[in-house]
Amino acid sequence: MADFVVLATADWDHRLWTNKQHTALSLQRAGHRVLYIESLGLRPPRADRQDSQRIVKRLRRMFRPPRQVEPGLWVWSPMVIPGGTRGVLLHINRVLFSSALGWILRGLRFRSPLLWTYNPLTGRYLNLKRRAGTSKPSMFSAAVYHCVDRIHAQPGMPATLIADSERQLCRTVNVVFTTSPDLQASLMRINACTYHYGNVADQAHFAAALDALPAPDGLAGIPKPRLMFVGAIDAYKLDLPMLTALARQRSDWSWVLLGPVGEADPDTSIAALQALPNVHVMGLQAYDDLPAWLAHADVALLPLQENTYTQHMFPMKFFEYLAAGRPVVATQIPALRPYASGALLCPPDPEAFEAAIATALSGDGPSLDQRLALAAEHTYESRTQKMLHDLQRDGLLDAASSGQSMLRLQGRTWPLQRVLMPALFRSVRLRNRCGRSEAGRQLLRWIDGHHPVEPQVLDAQIPRLIKRGLYSEALALMERSWLELGRTDHLHHLLFRRGARPKALQEQISLFETLGASSRLPLSYRAYCRVVCAYRSAELNDPQLMRASIAALDAVATGLEDDPNTRLCRQGNRFNRAKLLISCYATTLRLQLTLADRDGAASLGRRGLQFSESLDLTMIETETSFRLTRNLMRVLSINIVEAWASSDATLYWRARRALQAVHDHAHRPEHDEREVQEDHRAFAVQVMERVVLMDPALADADAMGRAVEDLMLLLFRAKIVSEAWRAERLPGVLPCFKRFLHPDQGNPGTS
Repeated sequence: MADFVVLATADWDHRLWTNKQHTALSLQRAGHRVLYIESLGLRPPRADRQDSQRIVKRLRRMFRPPRQVEPGLWVWSPMVIPGGTRGVLLHINRVLFSSALGWILRGLRFRSPLLWTYNPLTGRYLNLKRRAGTSKPSMFSAAVYHCVDRIHAQPGMPATLIADSERQLCRTVNVVFTTSPDLQASLMRINACTYHYGNVADQAHFAAALDALPAPDGLAGIPKPRLMFVGAIDAYKLDLPMLTALARQRSDWSWVLLGPVGEADPDTSIAALQALPNVHVMGLQAYDDLPAWLAHADVALLPLQENTYTQHMFPMKFFEYLAAGRPVVATQIPALRPYASGALLCPPDPEAFEAAIATALSGDGPSLDQRLALAAEHTYESRTQKMLHDLQRDGLLDAASSGQSMLRLQGRTWPLQRVLMPALFRSVRLRNRCGRSEAGRQLLRWIDGHHPVEPQVLDAQIPRLIKRGLYSEALALMERSWLELGRTDHLHHLLFRRGARPKALQEQISLFETLGASSRLPLSYRAYCRVVCAYRSAELNDPQLMRASIAALDAVATGLEDDPNTRLCRQGNRFNRAKLLISCYATTLRLQLTLADRDGAASLGRRGLQFSESLDLTMIETETSFRLTRNLMRVLSINIVEAWASSDATLYWRARRALQAVHDHAHRPEHDEREVQEDHRAFAVQVMERVVLMDPALADADAMGRAVEDLMLLLFRAKIVSEAWRAERLPGVLPCFKRFLHPDQGNPGTS
């Protein structure tokens, strides 16, 4: 069970429920505790009735404690000055909000809450910086920004303030979730840990429309066919001129609009639309009643404009319509294009929309089964579970569940602690003296548990603990460094700077096994710890250690294969999930060949081939897509060797096509000036030259035999330098392939 603080941009009892309320509820239903904080305000208040009512309601609630709306779910209305996002008012709001929030979290006994914010101005109200040099630690174990709209493109918003604040927020938080591909693309440039999860629906709620519900009052008398739109009617996103033209053209169709007019855009005018006799504006309807309205709609509409806002949005109503079983006609905005199998998508012009609606009315669009199947895959529960899985994999959910209390770090200390703890904590010399005995180390651990971590202490203590072989204690400090400061530099040096490691291979294995077993460090670092262990076990030529490494790498690879973000990962190099998966494959292959395990190597090759066939290298981070080509070609090449050994022409051609695709990607123009340590293009050329010579249709057995030996060399080496170089190194490689060369021998990899 974890503790979440959901900082929303909408009040809990807002008439139109959106992502914020549904996500908070799905987190609570997943077994977590949630504090839902109502909107702090993104824009200055308007002098209208709606904002005035909102302010009065907030004034009534701001002095009340959080109210419990579900077991484990509380809602709080904070005390802030409306519109106070700059200057003195911002300073007052920051003090009021952060102080009150700290007391409330302590009162609810939230230990190490994870912040899940929808507010791009969050960094102006709360301290989220957990890096070295921060004077005061954050009260959160981690932070997530869930970006659901291009908010600064909405009318009346302080666009520059929101855009600047959002960029800074994305730099600070651990993870960004977005609801559209274009939002992901724009924010991923700022935070590499940016994932796309589209909007979803309360499937069970809207599926009630499939039952024989009576028609609501006011709808029964409207003639069929009924074309229905449900949602906020705002001019900045709906194409009202197109809708008006359609209603004029098709006076035999009834156009039913449900929702508030001008909710976010007060300048919205629907006078021309409302004047038409076949247009019925029914106003806002209760959320509980929406299934009954949709049950009597013949087609559900999303007549959106194509503009900056809609390019980055994902309309919530899309999957709600589908869950209700309605045929859907919608503008083909980017976020909806992947779901064309369940709806009729078209450009926003009257002719295209009219034709699509006519198709839907005739029953020629996607079937009911198709619509319901698509809706069933996109629910709040399933999406939240996938998001939580991302946080779990990155070590952030564990921190929120069982990590050290960040609130305790900000809480009161005893007078003696105030004097002694900073001195004991910051004095590296004094700590080193204390650390010479077990009793001294216990004292230091007690102090560390009651005081914020200090970067200079970590810099001195972690290398010393590693030098003394106290790897578990070093890991504990590395985890605190990551969770409290966001630092991984000590672990990075160990992984990628060999001089920082212990000299003995067995000690290196012990160290990296300890670090790889962590559940709190980031996935990429844990996985590369397993990779280092694997290579050291191969150097020791220890079959038991190698098999243990294969099992550990298999667990990492399975998780990455099941992760939908792996094939779309835009993180750079060592943090890229696709590259990490291919590194796991390549390392496992090296161990299996060292063990002369043909069955294991062949199985791994097919696994890599299946992944490669589902991977579009242009969809992952550009430089990383080039850097991974060499290892990917190695993994695919073992299929060529297996196809040769088993005379499997089908496998040969599958692997050859996959290898050709990787070769071609390495030679794309965007990689012309790429600076990398190894020559990936030359490696790709050498591999493909040998693969072509191994065509089963060719009759030159000598050329084929030489080509397969060259491939075996390239599975271990970066290039074939010369004939003399080949003759010298080939005998050392061939024993790894003895089961390919001599199939009648036993398979030692399975013994």
